[in-house]
Amino acid sequence: MSKVILSTRSLRKTYGKRDSKFDALRGITFDIHEGESVAIVGKSGSGKSTLMHLLALLDKPSRGEITLHGRPTAKLKSRHLNTIRNKEFGFVFQSFFMNPNDTVLNNVVLPLKIAGVGFRERRRRAIAALKTVELDDKRNNKANDLSGGQKQRVCIARAIVNDPKVLFADEPTGNLDSATGDKIANLLFRLNREKGITLIIVTHDQELANKCSRQIRIKDGRIVSDSSGEFEPDDDGDEEIDEIVGDNNIDGMLDKNHPTKHIKIEEGENE
Repeated sequence: MSKVILSTRSLRKTYGKRDSKFDALRGITFDIHEGESVAIVGKSGSGKSTLMHLLALLDKPSRGEITLHGRPTAKLKSRHLNTIRNKEFGFVFQSFFMNPNDTVLNNVVLPLKIAGVGFRERRRRAIAALKTVELDDKRNNKANDLSGGQKQRVCIARAIVNDPKVLFADEPTGNLDSATGDKIANLLFRLNREKGITLIIVTHDQELANKCSRQIRIKDGRIVSDSSGEFEPDDDGDEEIDEIVGDNNIDGMLDKNHPTKHIKIEEGENE
């Protein structure tokens, strides 16, 4: 069995206070091993996106523990967390979060700029990443001129340009037609197989989830099944939620600390 790369123990996330209090996650425990392809599956409001943002260290749990390579992450300072996210993780979101008026190349090199990589090296690595997603010929095009599928491939190139250990994909095919979505899914799984990248996909699409080697199903903030066969219910004695609040913020998507609120793509330099 490969090494454990990410672990959670009795993970909880609560939003709001008093009458507006909502438990998005209610005791989540599992391990993810290096090289796995894992689908976190659930309906809207299940807590799956909240879970992904905690796993990616983009937000902090209310209670419980997350470990990366066996080391607790709770007491890591912001600067260290930023370094980990930049070097260890890659992110592919349903929304592209690109600078539409900049070139494809400048969008891809952004993580390398943040990491302080020099001009020549970041250009070389960005071009190599674009070749991996078969978009090398579009490097000088404006991002706004690409199709939806091409934009998502650019996002994948940006996600892998730093050779991450873990690739997080939040509904990566959600805004794409079926044929284009299949191409994006095949690309993600090829990266998982050929580069050994641990792939964690959040989705409500069962067809996409079936392509993963493992499925973790979430309902009302709890794991209800895990196809790894290692699942044991984490019974913390909580009462069941009497009424599910509306989908507008059920996964914490509108919480003031939600990372997508703060993603900003800076103007890239001409390269």
